[in-house]
Amino acid sequence: MSLILNDITHHYGDTLAVSSARLEAVPGEILCLFGPSGCGKTTLLRLAAGLEQAQQGSVELDGTVLSSPEIHIAPEKRPVGFVFQDYVLFPHLTVSENVAFGLRDLPRGERRERVKTELDGVGLAEFGNRYPHQLSGGQQQRVALARAFARRPRAMLLDEPFASIDAVRRRQLRDDIRRILKARDAAAILVTHDPEEALALGDQIAIMREGRIVETASPKALFEEPKTAAGASVFPGAQIITARRDGNQLHTAFGIFTSGRDGADGMVDFVLHEGGVTCEPNADSDVTVVDCRFTGPDWLVFLKSAGGGAKLLARSQQAHAVGAAVGVLIDPLQSFEFAKPA
Repeated sequence: MSLILNDITHHYGDTLAVSSARLEAVPGEILCLFGPSGCGKTTLLRLAAGLEQAQQGSVELDGTVLSSPEIHIAPEKRPVGFVFQDYVLFPHLTVSENVAFGLRDLPRGERRERVKTELDGVGLAEFGNRYPHQLSGGQQQRVALARAFARRPRAMLLDEPFASIDAVRRRQLRDDIRRILKARDAAAILVTHDPEEALALGDQIAIMREGRIVETASPKALFEEPKTAAGASVFPGAQIITARRDGNQLHTAFGIFTSGRDGADGMVDFVLHEGGVTCEPNADSDVTVVDCRFTGPDWLVFLKSAGGGAKLLARSQQAHAVGAAVGVLIDPLQSFEFAKPA
């Protein structure tokens, strides 16, 4: 019983937007589809919602095909809710009327009760007579969520739901949305380009790059046993530098380090988690300090390699003067290596 996008490939004219992508969201789980702008995330969400027809592959919900090259069920006939990036509330309708918009087939009394239940669920029971322009961005977002849930969907789709919310409010709103989604027990797919958001909301994170799903795993698995450099670098503060592996030695622009993992010789992406890089004074080093800031409980040091061809962030227990030479130390338990494609 889940929402499955299976082997999806989609073109816009001659442009390949999605290639052989597979996603599965199960009831009670939030799947975050994470990647940079233009990588195909919204295209996958539009296919799941029925706003595009599958050109190759299929969209299935609880074993029923919603879209394929031969079949296409219209969006309004799917038991799928969709919260758009800009909420798409009707400005001339009250909050209650917006939530009731998709419930015209229900008897009036049942429709009224359904609206009340959904507004209660998102904490807006007292806002039913207001209009969208009288609400904050976060309140409008919750109205859009209530409207989507009012149709009793078996799956929920959210496209960058915090894009219009100021940074101060996002954290509280993320907690609210996760609580609401988990309480409804629907399969949910949420699109985001913000790694902090993906980690805060996702039970599973599907990482997308250039139209492909490169890795799908829980945040814990991505932290402990990532399969790709993209997966390992999801976490805030993670860095990727290029290294050449020779035996158990990693040759980088910041020095030679001993690898803590098995691997073949050759060029690798060396992923370093937050806190995995430190520095200390070393007059013989050709790595120098560009900037140094106290961020608590220690110092954040901006480094450059000889010639300035590479940059790196490190932590330090002491301040360093700009231009000072420092040595770089790597914690092997907080680093990962992935062979570069040939």
